Amino acid sequence: MAIIEAGVVFSGIPIVKVRYDKEFSKHDKLLTPGLLEAIQTFAFEIFEDETESFKMTRFTIYLHKAILKNSQAVTIYAICDSNNHSTTIREKIRDIARKFVKQFPDVNVGFLDAYRNFEQVITSTFGDLIFHPEDRLRSIFSTE
Repeated sequence: MAIIEAGVVFSGIPIVKVRYDKEFSKHDKLLTPGLLEAIQTFAFEIFEDETESFKMTRFTIYLHKAILKNSQAVTIYAICDSNNHSTTIREKIRDIARKFVKQFPDVNVGFLDAYRNFEQVITSTFGDLIFHPEDRLRSIFSTE
């Protein structure tokens, strides 16, 4: 299992986005946040429920909604190549949400550069989950 992409979305705007698998970096930058916003809005408007994850044939997308001051909401997401470790991914996403809320009590989309350093927080929180299993093994047994 590996995390392909992760980030933070505010009202359909990607304020933090980290891609770990370059093979999947060819899509439009607003496509993922737009999809996530549409799915969450659909779930809430039609079913009065929240989406925690959704699974495709090869990928699972995990979502966590965090409420900031002034009732602003951001969505933390992770796109993974399988769902074998869903509990671990959910725990990591909740941890990222807590860190985001602590560091940024509100969102100002006029200053998106202010959120750039949060990419490092996401990456360090996920740790080696950003690597494919074969890459993890290679790093353990590498002699370099």
